[in-house]
Amino acid sequence: MKNNIVLALLVVAATGCASPATKEGMLISPTVTQYTNPAQKGKFTVASVTGGKATNPMWTSQVSQENFESALKESLAIAGLTAVDSQAGQYKIDANLVSLDQPLVGLTFDVVSNVNYRVYKDGFEKILPIKATGTATFSDAAVAIARLRIANEKSIQNNITEFIKELGKLNELQ
Repeated sequence: MKNNIVLALLVVAATGCASPATKEGMLISPTVTQYTNPAQKGKFTVASVTGGKATNPMWTSQVSQENFESALKESLAIAGLTAVDSQAGQYKIDANLVSLDQPLVGLTFDVVSNVNYRVYKDGFEKILPIKATGTATFSDAAVAIARLRIANEKSIQNNITEFIKELGKLNELQ
């Protein structure tokens, strides 16, 4: 019994505790602005964000609703799509983090995020379901729980990037 407790403590000490995906790790790259439609600049406001879950430090890294919402809002601002005045946004965006498919073991972690984005205003509504993968390898982090957090962050970052690209393709949003 004593050996099992010592072994469990060694495993926790060697692997650490799970930490949540951070807003900073989920932000888009400024180069994504090349995919934005200039006619859409300053026309969007994030109305609501749902989904996500809190991280249990003794289990696996997750993406919280709050951090996802912050990353989405700041990413849209980086892309120049956010209205300066939240009341002035012509289009509203709702985002629902439907699922975050995570591996349990491996040296390379591929996390797949599924987010349904709803873009709307009076008389207009478009649903954009976006699926994106984020990958973290052993070279990103030797410790598995850190690798999973990085894969989570990359998955959401890629998801937001794909959403911005899809927005730019919608000609009716000008």
